[in-house]
Amino acid sequence: MPGSWIEFRPKRHDAQARVLCVPYAGGSAQVYHMLARSMPENIEVGAVQLPGRWDRRREPLLTKVSDASGPLADEITQLSPMPFALFGHSLGGLIAFETARILARDTRLQQPRALIVAAADAPAEKPSRPQLHTLADDEFIEKQIDRYPGGISPAVLAEPDLLEMLLPILKADMKMYETYQYSPGTELVCPIYAMAGEHDFVCSPSSMAGWEKETSGPFVTETVAGNHFFINNAVDRVRATILRALA
Repeated sequence: MPGSWIEFRPKRHDAQARVLCVPYAGGSAQVYHMLARSMPENIEVGAVQLPGRWDRRREPLLTKVSDASGPLADEITQLSPMPFALFGHSLGGLIAFETARILARDTRLQQPRALIVAAADAPAEKPSRPQLHTLADDEFIEKQIDRYPGGISPAVLAEPDLLEMLLPILKADMKMYETYQYSPGTELVCPIYAMAGEHDFVCSPSSMAGWEKETSGPFVTETVAGNHFFINNAVDRVRATILRALA
């Protein structure tokens, strides 16, 4: 049986709103545990666990954004009704966006209060870069580290067994991101908040402007200190943006 797509840790039985968070390539639900613990007691964080990692490690890895956004949207419809926002970092931003679009096709479904995307290029303007997922393993690791500094921790790089476990996950996720094809569609009506790292040379603050075209609602951009993985060191800023979006 497939595992649950959304983990609530800690569980907040008296929560009045929630944010559902999708991780970056190679990441898991665990990257959002610190954020979840920092939230006020009336906000719960649902961290998305994609197949192929942790308690879902025996499930096949996904290589298409649609393979993630469809089942995630289905699981969201099964949750108890509550105001919610969708948050996604990098690859997670594309998955969260496409999930919001699926929900928007059926106005009978509860819609997100907001979509928050971090370190994610605007989908209609995703730049063409040399693809990494097709490279041999050694070259893939080298290019990945060069393009996304800090994406693979030194601890993992120092342990061949850990790196061997991460590599197929990271390659599958990169294929998901690099082969994503944008299809024009109806604008979302919820606000979009776009966050970018000040020193992110992959997805710069200026590259977030195109997200405005994806909503008929308000659009807000925010620049955060850090690089592509600012989320790991800017929990306070991320939390503040989420609370603002849910207000």
